[in-house]
Amino acid sequence: MSNARPAHAKKNEIVKDIANRIKNCKGMVIAEYKNLTVAQMTELRNKAREQGIFIKVYKDSLVRRAVEELKISGLDAYLIQQNIYIFSDEEALYPAKLVSDFAKINKDLVLKAGIYEGNIMDTAAINEIASLPSKDELYSMFASSLIYPLRQFMLTVKEIAKTKSE
Repeated sequence: MSNARPAHAKKNEIVKDIANRIKNCKGMVIAEYKNLTVAQMTELRNKAREQGIFIKVYKDSLVRRAVEELKISGLDAYLIQQNIYIFSDEEALYPAKLVSDFAKINKDLVLKAGIYEGNIMDTAAINEIASLPSKDELYSMFASSLIYPLRQFMLTVKEIAKTKSE
């Protein structure tokens, strides 16, 4: 009996870690990775690291316990098979975009569900969210929309100046 207690304590620590990650992240995605090779998983982890995304493979039973502890309902149906859990503390869209983009190249990574802004989302909703532009892309689009009219005005003034000089 005394040998089992350290294992239980370790599992309880992992459940607390999972619960903290879920509670503190801005976005989370669950994906099935059953047939991915080690090289593909390494590539996925490297891409995630570049974007500041945390990836971890947890036992589904431990994630289920963490979800129950947080009183989140709706994820149980997705906590089967071989899952990888992807968390972002910076941008809620990043995990969904990462998995969506990676799944286009590697069909063995299957997006299952996720949490976006505190709401449980199914595969279709997460795919739709992944198609949205990120904050950086929105800022870029906004800046270019501000610059375009100014550029057009400058070209018009330049053409007027050219015709007057002739």
